[in-house]
Amino acid sequence: MNTKKQQKIKTFMTALLLILPIFLNLSVLTEQQVFAAEENTNQVIIHKKKMMTLPDPTIQNTGKEMPDFDKYQGLADIEFKAYDVTVDFYEARAKGQTIDQAKATVENNTKDKPVETKKTDSEGNLVLNLPKKSNGKDAVYTIAETPKAGVNAAANMVVAFPVYEMIKQDDGSFKYGDVELNPVHIYPKNTISSTGDLVISKVGTAENEALDGAEFVISKNEGGVTKYIQSAKDGLYTWSENKDTAFHFVTGKDYVASDNAIKENDGTKGQIKVSDLEVGKYIVEEVKAPDNAELIEDQTKHEIEIKEDQTEATEITVKNDTTNVEKTTPELNGNDVAIGEAIKYEIKTNIPEGIADKVGEVNKYTKFNLIDKHDEELTFNNTPNGPTAYALYDGDQLIDQSHYTITENKNGFIVAIDPEYITQLTPGGTLKFNYYMHLNEKADPTKGFKNEANVDNGHTVDKTPPTPEVVTGGKRFVKVDADVNEQSPLKGAKFVVRNADKDDANYLVIDPTTKAVSWTTDESAATEFTSDDQGLLSILGLDYGTYFLEETEAPNDYVKLGSRIEFTVDEDSYGTPEQLVSPEKIPNHHKGTLPSTGGKGIVIFIVIGLLAIVSASFYFVNSRNAKRA
Repeated sequence: MNTKKQQKIKTFMTALLLILPIFLNLSVLTEQQVFAAEENTNQVIIHKKKMMTLPDPTIQNTGKEMPDFDKYQGLADIEFKAYDVTVDFYEARAKGQTIDQAKATVENNTKDKPVETKKTDSEGNLVLNLPKKSNGKDAVYTIAETPKAGVNAAANMVVAFPVYEMIKQDDGSFKYGDVELNPVHIYPKNTISSTGDLVISKVGTAENEALDGAEFVISKNEGGVTKYIQSAKDGLYTWSENKDTAFHFVTGKDYVASDNAIKENDGTKGQIKVSDLEVGKYIVEEVKAPDNAELIEDQTKHEIEIKEDQTEATEITVKNDTTNVEKTTPELNGNDVAIGEAIKYEIKTNIPEGIADKVGEVNKYTKFNLIDKHDEELTFNNTPNGPTAYALYDGDQLIDQSHYTITENKNGFIVAIDPEYITQLTPGGTLKFNYYMHLNEKADPTKGFKNEANVDNGHTVDKTPPTPEVVTGGKRFVKVDADVNEQSPLKGAKFVVRNADKDDANYLVIDPTTKAVSWTTDESAATEFTSDDQGLLSILGLDYGTYFLEETEAPNDYVKLGSRIEFTVDEDSYGTPEQLVSPEKIPNHHKGTLPSTGGKGIVIFIVIGLLAIVSASFYFVNSRNAKRA
């Protein structure tokens, strides 16, 4: 077994030794062919540069690299074609034309198929590898630039091999040297247009509001490389492949390319204006949203184009998700309510357009909470069923209660949507929560009661949340003695309140614990108000309107009122904590005294009268007897 294995290895090694020289010869041959190919070709390196104006016309292409042009940026994606015009060139020479004349003859000879076509790379350079011989003669080529919008193409160039270095003489002239150049460097001269304007408008999804502070970068693809505006020089924007060093354009500002920097000025709220852009296509990318706003995935990048000879700015509008909360009492006519009356509230907020966006593989929005904060005088009706039940809607679609929870806390509650359900909400839609509250026993007519709503989605909030206010009304009265002094209070007068001045009007009922207001036709169930030691009585918790006070029992020795007293409850009828309205006076009259029909007084008068008569009679009799005597 071992002997067979050793024999196989020996055979393999022998075969390898036999074919190795063949591979070695092939390798040598390939290198020789490449070397020969390199000897038979000449590189022409074109350096395409961005220029606003043509450089000094006295600058001569020398055929070698020229540092004078390093100050210009490279112009990418410019196409050049090389045409073999050797035959036409030598025919012109045969007709007696000079070299310069023959070059002029073939300069525009681009009718045949080009021998090579290439575009400049991201730095504005390209390399043409051209055969040095054509049909046994020194080759001659016309190199033509393909026109491109926004670029004034350079004149066609004629290159005749061999090419020798141009050497500047002491008198400023140039002469050919003795050194053949390979490669040959040429710098075609032309200018570009950079008069394009771009206007970016940034708005929020909540109210289409203009947003300052959004940051953008501008990029383009040149020569297969993505470049970002970094700065400006000589009136042109400069570019970098490093996104981290890209210039950030900010909404609320205007920008122009100056000689050595990007110049910034104050602009229109929520807008960016970028001037001096070259003709071409760009990517406008938002990299940072304003405070209290959020990026929307399909809104972050926009492709725009600056066209040649356009007279108006290229405009785009980019959205950010923002939050707006509305809170209303849709069933109230005004804002006054009775204590215990069910108050319907409605919270409405916009659903982010990017509600289904992801960060990597994770949902961006992992919470969506509606937050209610209210004064302690308000009580939330936390009931899932019945006439005052709460309900959550996506637009007009009722959301099943299994997709959210409600958690009460001190003076408030939170409606939390299930994280797994959040992405099912309608992007850009409206979330609506209806619920009921009521004023409780702590409410009084001296102030309003606020109920604030907001949203917490982990990214944005409404910085000016709505705080609708409800109020309740009241009225104070004082019972006084109308006969003695209207400042003299009367204790113990009893009253009920009715909602109309008629015998079948309803009676006011105030729950002794909750202070909730209701009405009844049963007089025995009506709440009775009694004047205190100061003659005062207060009626609290009524909504605004007209009511009637009916006295049911007057104080002792006073006459009960024969008619009802009309009174009005409004925002001014009770007052404020700092200044209560003076109570309305309710005068009562004494019952008085009637003429007497008997008693000790008249007896005395009768006795005195009788005594007077007796005395007079006695005096008369005595006087008469005396005369007789």
